This record gives sequence, structure tokens and C-alpha cells, in this order.
Amino acid sequence: MSLIFFNFYRVYLLLLGILFTLIFFFTSPVCADPKVYSPIVKKGERAFEYRGNTTVDDDDNKDGSQRHVVELEYGVTDWWHTAVFGRWNKPATGSLGYALTAWENIFQLTPKGKYWLDAGIYLEYKLADDDDDSDQFEGKLLFEKRINNYQNLLNLTIEQDLEAKGDDDLVFEYAWRTRKKIADHMKVGFEAFGKLGELGDLKGLEDQEHRIGPVFYHEFHIGSLEIEYDLAWLIGLTDPTPDNTFRWKIEIPF
Repeated sequence: MSLIFFNFYRVYLLLLGILFTLIFFFTSPVCADPKVYSPIVKKGERAFEYRGNTTVDDDDNKDGSQRHVVELEYGVTDWWHTAVFGRWNKPATGSLGYALTAWENIFQLTPKGKYWLDAGIYLEYKLADDDDDSDQFEGKLLFEKRINNYQNLLNLTIEQDLEAKGDDDLVFEYAWRTRKKIADHMKVGFEAFGKLGELGDLKGLEDQEHRIGPVFYHEFHIGSLEIEYDLAWLIGLTDPTPDNTFRWKIEIPF
């Protein structure tokens, strides 16, 4: 029985790997990196993560864009998580190329579950690969609240182009997640993302980017190896937003 179980998951992992490979090579990165962060830090946790997304739209200028991120992360203490990652972009009408290297840090501000709301901050420095592109700094406020069996996360993001002056290019974005466990190692939920524009000149609603959609989360084990992945379909709610964004993530702690 255990041999059959092992062989099943070996085939399952192979099919999952084929799926991610097909997505990487045959989908045509997206303007934003849709990921929701928790303020909770786990000391000693190490992981490799690959995530990406691609868009589908009738407009050629929004169809087929991609983003791919490869990341290594580590929980240094029970309040500080750090990671480095590389990112590849493919504009809708361009080709895939290396875009930047980044260093991200999460600082947990409140003990988990002690207060009404768990909170943290996220700080990230992006070093552009192309000399013609500017480096960027990104900061997020991270919030988590559990209500009954639902986990709710909210990220409020400010991104600054380091060559800009004042509040020029100081862009405001948000991300939201609600999910619930439906079985052992399996959860479902939804995520929402938005980009409202520069703080000094926020766009009207019809000119902002907003998308929302269902997400499936799953984790499984092969021996002592734990593998987590999730798949999302995000639907654009405004005209500047691609009609469909397909997002995936796979994480392997080690």
C-alpha cells in the first residue's frame, strides 16, 4: 500500500512539474507581481520558491505578458524573515529577459494571536539589471486576522522609483487574501489586487487596475520533503487591467 501511495505521488509530482514547465515556456511577466504576504515569521524556516503569472486579453498590448520569480528565503529569528530573488519579465509585445535582483525583509511586529490583529512590515530593495532602468524601493504594511476558520490577509504597498523626486512615481497598491481549509493539506479562497496610481495624483476608478479571483492551495509530502503550491485565476475588473491573469506558485522548504 505504501509503495502504491509513493508511486502515485511520484507521478503526481511529475505531472505538476510538466504543468509548470509548460506554463513557463509556452505562455507569453505581468505589470505587477501578485503575491499576498503574511506578517507571521517562522524562525529557522528555509525555502525555495518559484512563482509566476501570465495574462490573457483580447488587446495585444495586454495579452501574453509574463513574470517569473525564483526566490530563496530564510527565517533568521522569530521576528525577521529575509529573502533574495531574481525576476524575469516578458512584456506583451517583447521577449523574456532578466529584469532585476531584489532583497526582501519581513519584520513581525506583534506576537501571533496576542492582539486583535497581527501586524508586520515588509521592506524590499530592487536592483535593476538594465542601466536604463531605475532601482526601486518597496514598503508594505502587513495585516492578518483569523475569523473562525478563515484566514484574512491585507497588504498595503508603497513603491518608489529611486530616480524620482518627491512623490513622483510613489505608487500605491493593495493585496487581499481570504482562504479556508477544506481538507487535510488543502485550502480554497480568493485573492484581490489593485494599483491605484501615484499618491500625489491618484487615478479615477476606471483608470485604476483591479483584479480578483479564486485560488486553490495544496501541500503534500514525498518522504520528508514538503511541497506547497497554489494556482489562481484573477479576473480584471477595469479596462486597464488584463481580462485574465493566471498565477502559480510552488514552494519547497528545506
